[in-house]
Amino acid sequence: MKTCNTLSALPLTMTSREIADLVEKRHDNVKRTIETLAERGTIRLPQIEVFEEINNLGFSVKREMYVFTHAHKRDTFIVVAQLSPEFTAKLVDRWQELEAAAASTLQQPSIQSYAYTLPYQPIIEIQIIESAARTLRISDTSVIRMYAEVCKNKEINSAFLPDYVDEPLVRAITPLLKGIGHPLAQHVAKTVNPALEAMGILEHLSRKSTGNKIKWFWSLTEEGLKYGRNETSPNNPRETQPLFFVERFPELLARLDAYINPQSLPL
Repeated sequence: MKTCNTLSALPLTMTSREIADLVEKRHDNVKRTIETLAERGTIRLPQIEVFEEINNLGFSVKREMYVFTHAHKRDTFIVVAQLSPEFTAKLVDRWQELEAAAASTLQQPSIQSYAYTLPYQPIIEIQIIESAARTLRISDTSVIRMYAEVCKNKEINSAFLPDYVDEPLVRAITPLLKGIGHPLAQHVAKTVNPALEAMGILEHLSRKSTGNKIKWFWSLTEEGLKYGRNETSPNNPRETQPLFFVERFPELLARLDAYINPQSLPL
């Protein structure tokens, strides 16, 4: 039996409870996300241990928590990116607190000052970009924009980055439908998007906005990536915006028409 101490710096570990507190989610939901990602092979399932906690009534209770070691820090980024990408910075800060505390214990006369060094910050940011790109299925062009933003913030010359990746032409679904005069163009929000979600093409994701409100946005699923790609939203980089391949849109539209009868739509 162990006692849960979120301020403990040695050994460098992070529990699923800490992650739940960081992203302001229920602990059981965080554990379920970890298990789902592990089942997909996206992360390695961490060791589970039993800790003692004080519940809301002031009683000591036993809780099972997943424990991530420092060697599997990358997996925690993936978990947080899946739960609430906007809290990734908090996760970085927490790991740096643990690493700084560990570094201070190594400042002994017998140990050289270079024996332990904190990771270079841009490396952590690059890990976050890579984790977010995998989890949110962001397009290569959007990833390049994210790299460019890191370079800008760190005052690094980004001239080595391409302006864009040679990808197929994409457009949002509303102008695609309007371009061919399809009746569904007037029903994208209430009919088309929910239908694409039911077909497994789109999924609804959420993030926190101002005033602690929840903002919902659409993202292409693995199945949906056959018909388009996810771009970071120009209005908010924490959201994705599904864009559809012009060449493959007729195929998607045929599936959509088969699912929805356009003749039954209100005028």
